[in-house]
Amino acid sequence: MRDHLAGKVVRYMGHTPFGYRIEKGIAVIDETAARQVKEVYQNYLEGDSLIDAGKKAGLPFCHSSIGKILRNNHYLGDDYYPAIIDPDLFAAVEEERRKRVNALGRNRI
Repeated sequence: MRDHLAGKVVRYMGHTPFGYRIEKGIAVIDETAARQVKEVYQNYLEGDSLIDAGKKAGLPFCHSSIGKILRNNHYLGDDYYPAIIDPDLFAAVEEERRKRVNALGRNRI
């Protein structure tokens, strides 16, 4: 849902993805949290489990929360959210996730 106020587009959201904060109705990058998001992607790509990738980045989240971070397209940037993750890194992590899922026989992605 969008609402036009003074020429700015504001979306009503139930949740702001980790790595962002909202300032005056605009999503901006939270630099500290964004570094942690990037580190999660790197750690996972280097072979860490979801839990370990999060822990090494200083994020004591459960595996499903880390998995959601790795699958969140907002980190690529869109009309509302500025990019945090490079498209090549996102694609590489997605490929790694698929390999691990298939290796474990968990073909539901």
